[in-house]
Amino acid sequence: MFLVDRLALGKPGKGNQELCQELTALSMGNQNAVREYYIKKAEFAIAAAVIGILAAGVCFFIESGAERRLQDQMLERPGYGEGDRNEELDVKIAGEEEVQSLEITVQERKYTNKEKDELFAQAVTELEKIIQGKNKSLDEVRQALVFPESLQNGAVTADWVTVPYGIVDEDGSIIGNVQEDGTLVELQATLTCGEKEYEYMAYAKIYPPDLTAEEKLLQSIRKGVKAADERDKYGKTVRLPDEVDGTEITWERPSENLARTVLALMILAVACIIAGSDLLVHQKAENRKNQLAIDYPDLMWKMAMLIGAGLTIRGAFTRIAFQNQKEQGAKMGYAYKEMAGACYEMESGIPEAEAYERFGRRCQLPEYIRLGSYLSQNLKKGSRGLAEFLEKEAASSLEERKNNARKMGEKAGTKLLFPMMLMLGIVLVVLMVPAFLSI
Repeated sequence: MFLVDRLALGKPGKGNQELCQELTALSMGNQNAVREYYIKKAEFAIAAAVIGILAAGVCFFIESGAERRLQDQMLERPGYGEGDRNEELDVKIAGEEEVQSLEITVQERKYTNKEKDELFAQAVTELEKIIQGKNKSLDEVRQALVFPESLQNGAVTADWVTVPYGIVDEDGSIIGNVQEDGTLVELQATLTCGEKEYEYMAYAKIYPPDLTAEEKLLQSIRKGVKAADERDKYGKTVRLPDEVDGTEITWERPSENLARTVLALMILAVACIIAGSDLLVHQKAENRKNQLAIDYPDLMWKMAMLIGAGLTIRGAFTRIAFQNQKEQGAKMGYAYKEMAGACYEMESGIPEAEAYERFGRRCQLPEYIRLGSYLSQNLKKGSRGLAEFLEKEAASSLEERKNNARKMGEKAGTKLLFPMMLMLGIVLVVLMVPAFLSI
């Protein structure tokens, strides 16, 4: 407050006139709104500054008290395959007070020759288990082989060559024409670990894959496309084959089906709007019903007290309605809004008895309908016994409100059941996944 008043921030100036007008309008004409806004703004700014200063002080003391010296002058080296790491360290030179900052490079760990030989042996064992892929053995290969690019978690890399060339691709798939009685292919892999290499060699008998007629046709189409691409590789366009194995083919771009997608989205949007609108109306109606039921006991007690104090039915009815309107304004409950509407109807010339009955029917709840009818009947026979009736109604409706509150609590507990089940599932996943991964 001192800073705002001292710096005159709460007064309209050249740069904040529009802001001051907006704040005044939002506060329903409150002239102190601008000053209160700047006070709150200054509070947050000062709080942020204080918290920042305190946090910086805590960090300073933690850093000053932490052990920064390297243990035994040892610096952990990056593992194999992680690459070299740059470290920025402070160097204290004996006899000098000034601390020098120096950036050093720590190379990744290198394997010894013995470790490399062990890795090669393990890589060969791993390779022999996976190279055959889905085939039963290398003696009869009809499906793609597996040519891994790395082994032993990346410690060993592999470069593949097949002899004769053109039968098996670099990824292990069968691409060439294979004889029916099989074609022997030599598989060569150069395994590399650091600067040391190891040559792996194996033989595979490649047979034609077992393809359906459709798969054979698609394979022929791929070969035709590849041949066309090689033939026209210096041109700006590629002419795709018109015929493959005596079958005429036509090429088209795939349909994006935008119209179908838009139509589906439109139908979904319309359905959501219709269902959502109805659901919103139901929710508002349910809230109105609950609020009317909650306000009924208070309304009965107020009516009983005012009529017992000597007011007429209309006087008590009007006083309750407009008093609540004066206190609550736009936030007044549905019951008091309906009462105010009945008062306006009586002022416009509608008979008092009919206004009470219309009030009860608009509320739609049985207790309000009963109240409207009872008030209408008492206009003819007098208000004798009306206070006692209202007190009994208030007592019974209070019990009903307790039951409704209990039901609402049960509904809330039921709604929390699903989130609790989700939380239980998450906890089980957090506990079980590490256990399975460690097996």
